[in-house]
Amino acid sequence: MNKDVEMRRQVFHAVIGSIAIAVFLYAGRTNAMLFTGIIFLIGCLISLLIMREAKLPIISSALKYFGRENEKHLPGKGALMFALGLFLLLMLFQRTEIIIGAMVVAVYGDAASTFAGKSIGRIRIWQEYTLEGTLGGIAVSALLLMFLFPVYVAIAGAVVGMLAELLPIDDNISIPLVAATAITLLF
Repeated sequence: MNKDVEMRRQVFHAVIGSIAIAVFLYAGRTNAMLFTGIIFLIGCLISLLIMREAKLPIISSALKYFGRENEKHLPGKGALMFALGLFLLLMLFQRTEIIIGAMVVAVYGDAASTFAGKSIGRIRIWQEYTLEGTLGGIAVSALLLMFLFPVYVAIAGAVVGMLAELLPIDDNISIPLVAATAITLLF
């Protein structure tokens, strides 16, 4: 994968994720769920239009700038899966601190794992994932989760959430749901 594209994607991911956290905190769970559901549906429509070769200049340019070569069959797949992952998280979990904790792992842990993996990663553990990337994501997630939870919950939530990235499910869905489940069981 192109290192520059992956870094750009993760910066975008962190910015959009931060906005999603702010929307959740400001508007509440129900409104945030409605918002992410609408964003997902609009994204599906845009993706369909682009697949049918509709001319959407700004969106098409953004997809070229942030897009992966292997995602051309579903334009904007990463953004769609991120919105779907957040929607499912908001639908399945109710406690604010659990939702925020899972979002922290999904947004900042995932971004940190990519930055660490692409920058210093040498030891491959699975496909494009490196030990250094996974440990970077765990470290950032655990540090941030310690502001919300006891140390043991923060570490366990970070470890389990970042290991969910290795599952054969899109990590934008697996990370928040697995992290929220682990935190729920421990907190």
